Amino acid sequence: MTASRAWTGPVLDVALAVAAAVVAALLALDRASLWTPSDTVVVTLVVLTAVMAVVPAVLKAVATVRGRRTLARRELFDDLLSGALWAVVDATGLDPRDLALAGYRLVRPWGRAPRLARVHRVRARRRPVASGVRWAPGKGVVGECVATGAVVARDVTVLDAAGERQGLSPEEFRRVQGKYAVVVAVPLVDDSGSTSAVTGCLALDGPAGSLERLTAPEVLGVLEATSRALQRLTGQSPPAAGLAAPDGAARLRTALQQQDSPAAHVAAVGERVAP
Repeated sequence: MTASRAWTGPVLDVALAVAAAVVAALLALDRASLWTPSDTVVVTLVVLTAVMAVVPAVLKAVATVRGRRTLARRELFDDLLSGALWAVVDATGLDPRDLALAGYRLVRPWGRAPRLARVHRVRARRRPVASGVRWAPGKGVVGECVATGAVVARDVTVLDAAGERQGLSPEEFRRVQGKYAVVVAVPLVDDSGSTSAVTGCLALDGPAGSLERLTAPEVLGVLEATSRALQRLTGQSPPAAGLAAPDGAARLRTALQQQDSPAAHVAAVGERVAP
C-alpha cells in the first residue's frame, strides 16, 4: 500500500465526521429556534445527513471488493510464479534457494516519468532482500527489457566489476552492487490494441555462473509461457508469436499441475503459436 492510500482512509473519515458534526449542529440550531434557515436549506441538510450515513457503508463495501481483487491477483501471481520457478529448477537442476522470479508492470503516473512497479516476487529466504531501487524503463536489466521489448540476459557481476551503472545513479548502483549475479528478463506484451505494447516484464535472477543455463531454450520457454498466461488471466491479449522454445508451455503446465494449481491457471498456459 502506498503512503497516499494509507492516508486516504483516515483523512476521509475525519472529513465525514466533521461534516456530519456541522450538519447536526445546524439542524440543532434550527430545532432550538436559534437559526431560521429557508426550507431549501433544511431539505439540503436532511439530505446531507442521509448521504453521510450511507457513505461509510458504501466505502467499506468498495474497500472489501478491492481487497478481494487484490488478494485474488496476489494469489494468481504467486501460483504462476511459483510454478514457473519450479519448472526452471526442473529444467536446469539449479538449487531453488538460489533463484528468484519477480513480475513487474509498467505504470505511468500522471505528470511523472513511467516506472516499473513490482507486483509479486517468489524467492527463498536466503535470497537478497529488495534493493529499494525504483526501477524504470532503461534502468537495469528489467528497465532495458521494458524499454526495448526484447529478452535481456546479463551477468551483472561483470558489469559491476567494470563499473557500468546500467542507468542507475551512484547511490542506486551502490544499493544493488553484489545483490544480483545473473538476471534474465522477458517482456510482458499486450497485443489487444492496434499495436503491441510492453506492459511489464518477468525477471529471473540466479547465482553466479548460471547465465548459460538460465538462457537455455527450455528456461526462456517457461518464462514466455508464464508471461502469456499472466496476460490471458489479467484480461490482456498476449502476442501471436512467441520465442523459439517449443516445450516451455508443457514444462509450466506440468509444474502447475504438480502443485495443484487452479484449473483456470493451467488452462491459461496455451500452446505456443508459431511465428
